[in-house]
Amino acid sequence: MKEKRPGKIALDAAVTPLQADPFSALQGLAAAALRPPPPELPQPPPASESAPAKSRGRVILRRETKNRGGKTVVVISDFPGPGALPAPALEELARVLRKQLGCGGTVDGREIVIQGDRPAAVAEALRKMNFSVGGVIS
Repeated sequence: MKEKRPGKIALDAAVTPLQADPFSALQGLAAAALRPPPPELPQPPPASESAPAKSRGRVILRRETKNRGGKTVVVISDFPGPGALPAPALEELARVLRKQLGCGGTVDGREIVIQGDRPAAVAEALRKMNFSVGGVIS
């Protein structure tokens, strides 16, 4: 059985407008009516509700270059004892600092060694984590 094909479309015939115009209903509306409403901004909590976070302890920053081929590092030392900040927590803190600062670093005993001469950035990151920072800041 032979299948019927649809008829050919005449290209030389005059072009007819669309049967239904989807935008005809929009022509009578004002431009302001078409804009979505502005997003509602979240309200910050009142200052009286949020108590200041408890300090996680005081740490000391120092710059070192010795035995590092002239490269400068920032050493974070004097962390609270192992009971307050155990070794896995120290490793996690080093990982978070490396990620925030976009640099390398390692844990050496009870110290974190961050690569690069950026003590101000290291101090700011530690303050955001509720540490009190002393030592080299500039």
